[in-house]
Amino acid sequence: MRSVRLERINSELQKVINYIIDQELRDPQIDAMISVTNVDTTPDLAYARVYISSIGKTPTDEVVARIKGAGGFIRGEVSKKIKLRITPRLEFIKDSSLEYGNKIDNILKTIKYSTEEDNNND
Repeated sequence: MRSVRLERINSELQKVINYIIDQELRDPQIDAMISVTNVDTTPDLAYARVYISSIGKTPTDEVVARIKGAGGFIRGEVSKKIKLRITPRLEFIKDSSLEYGNKIDNILKTIKYSTEEDNNND
């Protein structure tokens, strides 16, 4: 069971990292709107998985790679903004839940249309 403290830390990390990426990280080669969708921190606060989603011209894989390159800067800014005994090492991961949701939605639409056609043929 996750502790309330860890959930609060995850939430605060998500807000701060989202702010840093949006306001302080300046990469002219990224032409996308970037969002931190979730942060999952280990109980010892040594590591944090940061899930990234993006919409725009730049593919999400490239956005995540560029953010990984700026990981040291982002971690340093997090340590300035959040007072923790240990600032977790950040691992940036592409969040594919939106793509997965769209895929499931398309499958469900296909099933719905095929059953409607079957009902019309009867």
